Amino acid sequence: MTRITLFFPVLMALLCSSSAVVAEGFGINATRLIYPQGAGSIAVTLRNTQPALPYLVQAAVSLTPDSRDAAPFTVTPPVFRLEAKSESQVRITGNDASLPKDRESVFYFQAMAIPAATEPTASQQSANVSATAQFGVGNIIKLFYRPTELPADSGSAQKNLRFTRVNSGLRVSNPSPYFVSLASLTFAGQRLKLDTPDALMIAPFGSHIYPTTAKSGAIDWQTINDQGGVDAFKQALP
Repeated sequence: MTRITLFFPVLMALLCSSSAVVAEGFGINATRLIYPQGAGSIAVTLRNTQPALPYLVQAAVSLTPDSRDAAPFTVTPPVFRLEAKSESQVRITGNDASLPKDRESVFYFQAMAIPAATEPTASQQSANVSATAQFGVGNIIKLFYRPTELPADSGSAQKNLRFTRVNSGLRVSNPSPYFVSLASLTFAGQRLKLDTPDALMIAPFGSHIYPTTAKSGAIDWQTINDQGGVDAFKQALP
């Protein structure tokens, strides 16, 4: 499998704790991406709000947030210079022949940046200083590949989660072919923990059990929609 060479592999350890990391000065003008089946490509915009500092940027799509294994998507250009106070658009092109057509697939768009090289100052030159420290920043957001023939829509999937009380807690099932990302989940007034990737996002036709001692009551849940906004739903579990 193709490997992605990153500027600083240590960045991955910093970024994998969150699906999206906000870096001051450098960022992505989206919180998630949808790649429809049959699309020739989709575009995403990267921004640099620094007043004077340019960045050297590397962008790629990976299988997991902390993986350097390439996904079946190509980013063009993969490496470029992003000037201060500017935006640049990259295109993502997919090879979806091997991806499931009965459900969504999820990947991760990664954009890593380091300050572009600058000439040494006069004091550095006079002191014969040649080594400098460069600190990188980065963003990761989810990319959902969405087949065209899926029934219903992602909004219905978020609304129609199924809830069942089991011995170890509350089972939340997703009977749809869409991923459902949770922003919060409360059962009988108790806020349940969304502290793992499986708890934060329920896969198509999958389920997750959230530990709780509550037996019945109102279930309130919030989901993240295609635009990155939050939708709220409520249901009673007798």
